[in-house]
Amino acid sequence: MPAQNRVYLADKDMHIYGYSLSLTVVEYQTAVLRGDMDAAAEILPTLPKDQLNKVARFLESKDLKELALTLTTDSDHKFDLALQLDDLETALEITRNVPETEAELKWKALGDRALTVWRFDLAQECFEKANDLSALMLLLSATGDRAGLQALAEKAGS
Repeated sequence: MPAQNRVYLADKDMHIYGYSLSLTVVEYQTAVLRGDMDAAAEILPTLPKDQLNKVARFLESKDLKELALTLTTDSDHKFDLALQLDDLETALEITRNVPETEAELKWKALGDRALTVWRFDLAQECFEKANDLSALMLLLSATGDRAGLQALAEKAGS
């Protein structure tokens, strides 16, 4: 029933089940699947706010990650998308706003990604914040940073 954004189904025993199904989300996904991005852009502002994460995951599955990054409100999903797109500034901003107890894995992932795009300064900052001494030692050794290695040795000794 379009007016209620619900679909009702009955099984063979005549049990009726109702499922929520947003018509605007279906229209948006249909437009994307047809490749009609102009129509999708027109529908986008009418999408329910509580469905944006679902739509963002759909867009990610269709390899429209940039658009998914702009839509998602889930910080973990946004972080993952930012890393996939090499948008390290967005990933860094998200990681800085995460509580310290949850941030260690994000710092390590961001540091690893920073290394793959030759951002040694960012990688060093990330590994320091993650307290990943082994990765930090490898990075400092590879870059020939004697002072950094000395400071790392002192930190490891304490």
